[in-house]
Amino acid sequence: MPSANICLAWLYAITKYGYPTPLDAVYRVFDDAARLGFTHIEIEAVGASNLKEIEEGKEKLKAKLEELGLKVVNFAGIFRELVSPSEAERRKAVELMCRSADLAVFFGAEMLQTDTFTPPLDFVGPRPYSTAVAFAERYRVKVSPLFSWRAFWSTLVDSMKLVARVAADRGLKFVVEPRIGETVSNSDAMLRLIDEVGEDNFGAVLDVGHLHAAKELIPLSVEKLGGRIFYVHASDNDGRDNYHWAIGRGTVDWDGVFEALRKHGFAGPIAVDVGGPDIADRLDGEVSASKAALEELVRRYLA
Repeated sequence: MPSANICLAWLYAITKYGYPTPLDAVYRVFDDAARLGFTHIEIEAVGASNLKEIEEGKEKLKAKLEELGLKVVNFAGIFRELVSPSEAERRKAVELMCRSADLAVFFGAEMLQTDTFTPPLDFVGPRPYSTAVAFAERYRVKVSPLFSWRAFWSTLVDSMKLVARVAADRGLKFVVEPRIGETVSNSDAMLRLIDEVGEDNFGAVLDVGHLHAAKELIPLSVEKLGGRIFYVHASDNDGRDNYHWAIGRGTVDWDGVFEALRKHGFAGPIAVDVGGPDIADRLDGEVSASKAALEELVRRYLA
């Protein structure tokens, strides 16, 4: 596998330029990616207005990508209404995902991505990923007497199935990642979702940082998900908090992870998913160190 399959995750953009990342900063993210030696990158739209500005600027964005020799690996559309109790809101969110899928095709991406979002719980204090991507937060939660987990899960499955079919109609894979604080936060929940959605093009992003913070044995996570891992987000942490540090700064067993990926014939892209407020002042250095470490791991295990 050549190093071209190692891409820059959108967490870099969020850390450096904000969440959601405004259109004028997207061009700077592309410049940053090329300066750091990447040839592949993600793009993400958060909310309808952010999606609209990317749609309106898509021709110039594509020209910038071509100028820099960058290719888009996936396009992520992040619309919380996908799991809304309101059917009308869910329909609107699926339409936004249709538009996101069209952008994925326009930019030449192979994958469409979204989140599984936080269930409608009552949070006393911070809520996961509400206005920013923050790591190592602590949450206080109250469960409303009106909340039904089974009904909410059914809504999630139905929305993911619809979007998977939207993606399949356009020749795209559709992926989600387990994330701390969301509906799918571990590999077993991811497996259950894959099974219940039941679409061949629907699979997982192996998000190493989140799974490690969830106390998973990542090689076992790979074994569980196997060939349904379409993409890897690579970051390290101390196994307690879901920080996204450079490869080797934490306690992830990277040799074990890549041995497991080799066993299952993984040949998809791997993203340097490094960032967060705690490392914002040294972001480029952490990203460069991770890129070099991943290139070495790829040469040793996946070439």
